[in-house]
Amino acid sequence: TLLTMLPLCASTTAHAAPGEFVMIAPLDQTMPIVRIENGVLTGGILKDLGDAIAKRLGRRAVYVSADFTAVKPTLTSGRADGMCYVMPFWIDGDYHWSTPLLPDTEMVVASGDAPAIGSLQGLGNKPVGTVAGYRYPRIEQVLGKRFLRVDSATMDQNIHQILTGKSQYAVIGESTLTYLQRQHPALHLRPELVFINFKAQCAFSRKSQVPFARVNGIIEAMLNDGSIDQILARYR
Repeated sequence: TLLTMLPLCASTTAHAAPGEFVMIAPLDQTMPIVRIENGVLTGGILKDLGDAIAKRLGRRAVYVSADFTAVKPTLTSGRADGMCYVMPFWIDGDYHWSTPLLPDTEMVVASGDAPAIGSLQGLGNKPVGTVAGYRYPRIEQVLGKRFLRVDSATMDQNIHQILTGKSQYAVIGESTLTYLQRQHPALHLRPELVFINFKAQCAFSRKSQVPFARVNGIIEAMLNDGSIDQILARYR
């Protein structure tokens, strides 16, 4: 599949060109969700998913890299058609929301020498690795002002916080932890606490030239025929 990247400096009022299906590649994520190399999406679940949806639409998949702050203006303006692996309470804006399709688990991981915690209460007043701009409503609800975030720009940097000793705990997705442990068995990251299971969705711009009913119908068909499971299985 031909991979095209669109620069964020282009006009935010532009729409996808005819025949294109433009999806956001979130720069703050990491494998297995995305593989970003030199700011360009080169692999991962979101590329496989975007390529597959575009093929069924009869369009060409195009990816625009965006950090967290660029997601809302890029989607709201119609500069991108959509973004996957997201939840309504993660991002601001008014979008069409797809059928849930990407299961994952949000969890706390710990360095090998970190004291065990039995619940989220145990994180109170302890530095916790987080990603800047991400919302952690469950932790915020439990800890309030005792939630001491140590923000990083990306999930990779968040994990690095633990490895360099800046924090003993971090919040990541189980899919990311599983992938890391398989790729880097020597990493001493301990699964500590699962606090939410979810099925991530895709958010589609209300200014997209692709009818939402059509693209959501394709997602539902891919769920029913096993195509989504096949994509996820490549990274397990």
